[in-house]
Amino acid sequence: MKKYPLSLDLNKVLQVAESLENIVCRCFGPEGGHVLFIKSTGDLLITRDGRKILESLLLDHPVARIVVHSACNHASVTGDGVKSFVLLLCGVLRELQAAINKKDLILSGGTTRNQNQGHVLKRLSNLMMTFQTEILENIIVKQLSPHFETVFLKETNTLSSRTIQSVLDTYFSGRIGYNNRAFISRLVADYFHRCLPHNKSIADVVHTVITCFSELHTEVLGEPIENSKIISGIVLHRQFAVYCPSGGKIRAVIITEQFHQYLSASDVTFAVCSDAQLHLSQIFLRQRTEKLMKHLQNMEVRLILSTVKQPEIVLFYAKQNGISVVDCLPAEEIELVRIITGASSLSTAYGDIVSRQHLDTFLITCCQPVLLGSRKYVQLTFSRSLTLLPHSLVICGPVKGLTEQLVSAIHSAFKMLQQLFQPVVTNCVGLDTAKNQGCCKTRKRESVQEQNVTCSKYQKDSVCECNSHGISLNHSPESIKCGGHIGSRIINGDIVLQMNSPIDNTGSVLPGGGTFEMLLNFYLQSFAKQCQDAELALVCSVVGNALLNIPQNIYKAKKRNTCFLFKYAQFISALKNNEAIETSQLGLESASCKYQLVASVLHCISKLVAIDYIVGVKCIPPNTTNDESTDDV
Repeated sequence: MKKYPLSLDLNKVLQVAESLENIVCRCFGPEGGHVLFIKSTGDLLITRDGRKILESLLLDHPVARIVVHSACNHASVTGDGVKSFVLLLCGVLRELQAAINKKDLILSGGTTRNQNQGHVLKRLSNLMMTFQTEILENIIVKQLSPHFETVFLKETNTLSSRTIQSVLDTYFSGRIGYNNRAFISRLVADYFHRCLPHNKSIADVVHTVITCFSELHTEVLGEPIENSKIISGIVLHRQFAVYCPSGGKIRAVIITEQFHQYLSASDVTFAVCSDAQLHLSQIFLRQRTEKLMKHLQNMEVRLILSTVKQPEIVLFYAKQNGISVVDCLPAEEIELVRIITGASSLSTAYGDIVSRQHLDTFLITCCQPVLLGSRKYVQLTFSRSLTLLPHSLVICGPVKGLTEQLVSAIHSAFKMLQQLFQPVVTNCVGLDTAKNQGCCKTRKRESVQEQNVTCSKYQKDSVCECNSHGISLNHSPESIKCGGHIGSRIINGDIVLQMNSPIDNTGSVLPGGGTFEMLLNFYLQSFAKQCQDAELALVCSVVGNALLNIPQNIYKAKKRNTCFLFKYAQFISALKNNEAIETSQLGLESASCKYQLVASVLHCISKLVAIDYIVGVKCIPPNTTNDESTDDV
């Protein structure tokens, strides 16, 4: 049990982070293994999912919980990267500790070693944010973007299916076992392309899939994973209350209330004077329901989707009029239908329905029962003219735990795709590289008392100038040329245009296997050599060296005898000499996700190094208001 208050320094933070690193590094990379958890109930959990691994740990130290929380927040945006987050975090912390031990940072403002180190760490917290906004973003745009490829075809400006497939292959290599990753990757790529209409933003479609993923997939237990498939339309996870087969297009309505009204409502007293009055009242309500169903039939309505259970009398008259009914539908599934069709709910008031000449209905092309596993559901298919072409994923698995992991991995894959179609850097300050003078200039910010560096110009013969160090990455038997702002790659006849603009570089990808980390390491080290600000140059060197922790662990996990130092030296030599490097076996990764990984780690470290003490409290103070931050408590 920890005794509070607990003093905290960089060495203690590093020890806690390295304990997490020792766990995730064993299952990191395409060749990484699985982690076995034994729960207190005796249940077993076997997984490679970094987020699942960290969330399954019983963590006592507050720093460990902060790291896990930050890593999971990063994964909720990019869909993955938890293990890389921990590895990069430990790499940066080790480099910072080594720099402090060597007294490379200027110490001032303290009288003791602890006071000096605390002062340095608080300066580092500010420098991390300055480094990200003033240096990292500009290097990503100006130096790394020429090496990016794109997922869009040159001729039609549409998606390259093979490139998307390669991105998904790389993603699932770190989440799913080797036997199933290729099949799941093809399944998700096929699903992604089927959902895309020609007149809708890709980002909007992916956002809808992420938001409504629970309604767009169905789990089937007890079957092999290879039985997973895609079916057109959506699957309503209920059975037909009434099923009346109908050919051609079907007009449907959404109902959120019961059609048949009762004699009294809740908390209302109904006085009956005689049996005859009661009988006449019941006949009136029954006739009202019959007329409503008849009116819907006249309006060519053939399907009712209801969120509440409809009485038997409604089902009886619906069947007589050839109207199918699906009731007790979850509100989330009804909302999905609204998103797809744009329809709204229909009021069940008698006057509202009968007096309307046009009801708020929508068309579906097919409505039929479907058997998935041992359960029956309802399948609805829609017209291709809609802004979203909905399809449902049927995810099969032999046991519940494995099926849930597949569902989580596929859901996270769409988060990764969503981030893929975001600009790599959204708030970068543009650089002027035309002039041949000046490297860095310093200024004071009024809001933060720190020294900032604005990289305004690069020398033409500088080692940081991207055009003097172009590189050709041979990702396929043909060539992928990088080194200009616009290039192309040919994959089995598909031409993919590289449109790398500092403003709009959405859909940017680059080879995996640590390519991003080694490229960024090279340019950060080159910048550190010419930066006039000593502390900021040190931060560049620290982050650059820490980035190599990721490819180093990738090659460490490979079963074949591959030396990382040899690969790294070969890569840097080719980068300097403008030679080609074979990357056909590395797959492709999202450039935006890689940048977000570095940014998330920098934000986490800026918070961790600024902590002096951890104070334990048994409960939240009673005078705490809702407006106060729980983090402060």
